[in-house]
Amino acid sequence: MRIALLTELYPPSIGGQELFFEGLGRTLARRGHSVDVFCVAHAEGLPPLEIVDGVTVHRFPTDPDYRTPPRAWMKRAWPTIFRYAFWTRRCLAGHAYDLVLLNQWPLLHAVTLPSEHRRHAVLHWCEVRDGRFYVMLQKWLPCLVRHNAAISDAVAGAIGMASGRPFFVLPSGLCLDDYHSEPRSTRSGILSLGRIVEHKNLPLLVATFERLKQDGYPGRLTIAGDGPALPELRRVVAASPVADAITLPGPVSDAEKARLLAQYELFALVSRREGFPRVVAEAMASGLPVVTAGFVGNGTQDVVLAAGCGLVAAPEPAALAYAARRVLGQWQELSDAGRRLALGLDWNTIAERLESQVGWEAMPAGAAPQIASSHAGG
Repeated sequence: MRIALLTELYPPSIGGQELFFEGLGRTLARRGHSVDVFCVAHAEGLPPLEIVDGVTVHRFPTDPDYRTPPRAWMKRAWPTIFRYAFWTRRCLAGHAYDLVLLNQWPLLHAVTLPSEHRRHAVLHWCEVRDGRFYVMLQKWLPCLVRHNAAISDAVAGAIGMASGRPFFVLPSGLCLDDYHSEPRSTRSGILSLGRIVEHKNLPLLVATFERLKQDGYPGRLTIAGDGPALPELRRVVAASPVADAITLPGPVSDAEKARLLAQYELFALVSRREGFPRVVAEAMASGLPVVTAGFVGNGTQDVVLAAGCGLVAAPEPAALAYAARRVLGQWQELSDAGRRLALGLDWNTIAERLESQVGWEAMPAGAAPQIASSHAGG
């Protein structure tokens, strides 16, 4: 089958949705499907067309400032969103795809999708947003496509209720062989991993760790990752009375990430908003229990409660510190629960779920699907 994946960003950009579309696309290609990705060229020097792991990647337009527009409230460079949306419309018009899977972002491409593709399109929602503008889109956009999917039960429930449309859950998968679990006796410390951006709310994590140290916690805190909020986080850490017990190593490789997940005894995520963070699935696969903050927009809490792999606490330092101590007291039980749930997150299982929802079977092994031609250009 011929599949088009429309997503604003794709590796080498780093983020949860980039990894979702990369992992799903690669798996679908291995299962015999012909897969084309259409994305924004987010940096200079990226080729407009390349084949990676059997997936044909098309990039246009090129905008190194796409994620850093001149006004921060814009979040993305709006002119590029318009160019991308109408480019994808031109690319797909007149071409036969059996499935078009659209990322929730950058929104406009769902509106400009050619009508002939709507009847076999899936719009994948990764998070719920507040505000009148987003509430309107979460009610309206699901009605434009045949199927709607969500990264988690919580996101599916919220947008399904708003739109009145049925949803199925399509979480981010894992290559389970990449992760391993070490016994509790070899582990120590608290870990945070991911993009360092404002909504991750990492100063709250620092304040929580300060409270734990006051109560005698012997371990360290490591916050790994990179992003626009890293300079401010460095200032917060430098001013902390426990700065000597906090490490900010910056971005880490996949191999280093797997090592860290197996080395630490607690994973902490205090974001104000999340869908189903991939790193939480990675923590579960590594037997690492999770503590997270009970913000309304933080979908992590629903995942943690459903999996039984950790605890949710009110978003303030004393409550989060208390929850962390409780998690450490129930470590083995929570670790085992997370590992059990992670078994269902293998990428092949996720791809099979998508195929089942849209009524397909994978192509026979060894089939040679026709790869779509490049449509890059203005």
